[in-house]
Amino acid sequence: MDLLAGVEAGIETDTAMTNPDLDRTQEILTAQQTDKSHHWYNDQTGIAYKIDIKRSYTYGNYPCLAYNLTIIKGNQESVKPLDACRHRSGKWISVSPNPMTF
Repeated sequence: MDLLAGVEAGIETDTAMTNPDLDRTQEILTAQQTDKSHHWYNDQTGIAYKIDIKRSYTYGNYPCLAYNLTIIKGNQESVKPLDACRHRSGKWISVSPNPMTF
């Protein structure tokens, strides 16, 4: 099963991304700006997110990004190093360090 980029953030926990958070993640990855941090706060969940794109690369014919996702809830902060590649559908899909075939 393909996971949209960001879905792995908080799976089965109280920091899971909502659909608007996932949409925001897709927009940020599509912009591919490596020169600034992208952050937002979800008023409904009380969770803040920050994305820092580290680098771009290709896997086969797919453009990919390595990025850090920071999740802040209350006094708890978690940084997750993640990778995503742009699927032929146009959506950014999470991949492990050894990407699987799309």
